[in-house]
Amino acid sequence: MKGPRHLLAAWGDVERRMRSVDQVALFIDFDGTLAPIAPWPDQVRLPPRTREQLELIARKDTMIGVVSGRRLADLRTRVSVGGIWYVGTHGYFLRRSGGPTVTLLNPEQRAEMAKVGRRLARELHDVPGILLESKQATVAVHYRHASRQNYRKVFASISQLLKDHPELDLLPGKKVWELFPSACVNKWTAIQYILRLEQRVRKSCWLVIYLGDDAMDERVFSQMQGISVVVGRHRRTAAEFFLNSTAEVEKFLEKFSEAVK
Repeated sequence: MKGPRHLLAAWGDVERRMRSVDQVALFIDFDGTLAPIAPWPDQVRLPPRTREQLELIARKDTMIGVVSGRRLADLRTRVSVGGIWYVGTHGYFLRRSGGPTVTLLNPEQRAEMAKVGRRLARELHDVPGILLESKQATVAVHYRHASRQNYRKVFASISQLLKDHPELDLLPGKKVWELFPSACVNKWTAIQYILRLEQRVRKSCWLVIYLGDDAMDERVFSQMQGISVVVGRHRRTAAEFFLNSTAEVEKFLEKFSEAVK
């Protein structure tokens, strides 16, 4: 199977594809893509130069969105760029700057995930090195700082939870397990929702560009048509292109800004 090409090395081909359509829609993951990974989630910061590039692109006639597993409010605070779309909790909550929040989570799912969060909080509250995040639609268990023994405790707890609730969906990320109410909503679901809304106004032919760095983003790569870009260490991926680091993402944004109107 042929692997992805380096995006910057293939920029001439990418730019020609961008110029062949009416509109380009750029969607970018946050942690590990726009911003470097940090030891704890609350330590992640968007580099100033990256924010400047996002602001510059947002002022042009280009649709842009930041897509993340973070809570929507947390994501908007950390990015803090006007005129763009924000997608939080892996697609369950989305909002355009200045607009209302849209949720793709139903009340039954919200109640179910609240129960899951309470159960894991009881079972894991005394396990060192674990960070539990209940995000209404999902529950994330971060184990980056857990010992091997504590990792096994968490794995056993989640395994039993999935046996008791087979309707749940589990997706592993970078040193995190995330539980979902089902697989019917994801980042690509939210992107499609946004594209349908924008289509009513712009009535354009879109070229979608998506950048992401982990397993959560592979679902987008495998479903989308457009330009897909995996960021970080080379691995098996459904993406067409790759970038090596968040620093290269910043370089891409500079080239992208120059290429769009």
